[in-house]
Amino acid sequence: MEKVEIFGLPITTGTFSEMLEQIQSRILQKKKTFVVTANATIVVTAIEKPEYRRIVQSADLVLPDGFGVVMAIRRFHKKSSERVTGIDMMLELCKFAAKQGLRVFLLGSKQEIVEKAARNLERTYGNIVAGYHHGYFDGEGPIDLISSSKADLLFVGMGVPKQEMWIGENFDKIPATLAMGVGGSFDVISGYKKRAPKIIQNLKLEWLYRYLQSPLQKKNVPKDVTKLLWYILKPPRGL
Repeated sequence: MEKVEIFGLPITTGTFSEMLEQIQSRILQKKKTFVVTANATIVVTAIEKPEYRRIVQSADLVLPDGFGVVMAIRRFHKKSSERVTGIDMMLELCKFAAKQGLRVFLLGSKQEIVEKAARNLERTYGNIVAGYHHGYFDGEGPIDLISSSKADLLFVGMGVPKQEMWIGENFDKIPATLAMGVGGSFDVISGYKKRAPKIIQNLKLEWLYRYLQSPLQKKNVPKDVTKLLWYILKPPRGL
């Protein structure tokens, strides 16, 4: 693995397995670890909003989530990297948590969705959920609840840029070892939405599948994908 700079962001390249092993190693060593899975929306928001860019730059690992980011790595650095989606990494870390006797906390989405996601995770991986809370709050939110749960891993599904901004501002206030933004993963894990079939994923069109499921909620996704492709072809000055 190595890090390359894409639009001012330190993107980790390599295989999914290598990145997973790196995160697992840091967790076992109890190294505080902020993970960002950088898709088109995250990269475009970072390009256009300096405050958000500083938060993403502060992450311990920024992983390439999305074909546009993988394309940028290839174009600017002549290197290849596997795509690492937030939901795939989250589920692998839940499996790891079950094996290691670790606990997870889910923060984000609507109450009924995050509650169902927690139940489904426990149905699959056993008693790994230390707690959960919806994502509709102002300020720092349920810091005390997360801390008292003694969760080792915190998954935050509040969308971009809110989830990374919240982690950047509050991660040091809680004892969890890992914090990672996971976007709409709780929707899929809860069964509220379906993930794109493998053939759609292989065609690099998972973003379009998500958009078609929720065109109002995901109305900015096609624009962000198009913007990222434009930035790849014509990089903005200063980045």
